[in-house]
Amino acid sequence: MGAECDKVRLYTTQSPEVVKILENEKICHVKKEHINKKYQEVSYIFLEAYNWYISKAKDIVKKPEGVEYPYWAFTEPEFAGWYPGNYMLILEIPINNVIFFRNDAWNRILNMRYLPQNEEDEKKYNDMLKKYNISNELDIFNKPFYPQLKSEVKKSWDNLFLYDKLVREEVIPRDHLQASLWEIKSEWIIEKKFISTY
Repeated sequence: MGAECDKVRLYTTQSPEVVKILENEKICHVKKEHINKKYQEVSYIFLEAYNWYISKAKDIVKKPEGVEYPYWAFTEPEFAGWYPGNYMLILEIPINNVIFFRNDAWNRILNMRYLPQNEEDEKKYNDMLKKYNISNELDIFNKPFYPQLKSEVKKSWDNLFLYDKLVREEVIPRDHLQASLWEIKSEWIIEKKFISTY
């Protein structure tokens, strides 16, 4: 990768609290308590997905000391979520601090669903669901009857990182991708916009 490719522009929406920490401390990390506060009674679902993500992502981009969870960012501003009362941060980050993946793939993981490698893999999995007479995929996680299937679903989540490898090898473009960062540094912010409440 040439020098012009060493940095990537990403967009993320963050709360005024995060912006204040960045102004005062120049760096900000996500804590577990923030996730519990944000998602409340469904936070356990997010934490299952997030904990799995961390266990894998730290082997792709080293997790700094004291970091609990990642930040999410996007390669296109329209996907970053323009939430009123928050800030849109436009970041320019060294690419070796970023992990790329597809938003729809990550949503499958958040919904505790199988992440197929291709159409053939998906068909095989759907046939297996029929064989077990499972109509709701969440039953695999919510009921104690399917430990083997639960293991298969979690194993499939590794397919999330196929996109990161393809981006780094410049096989696919960075367009329309989601990304994660272990931290946000104030030096990476090239612009911040307050998102008006009206």
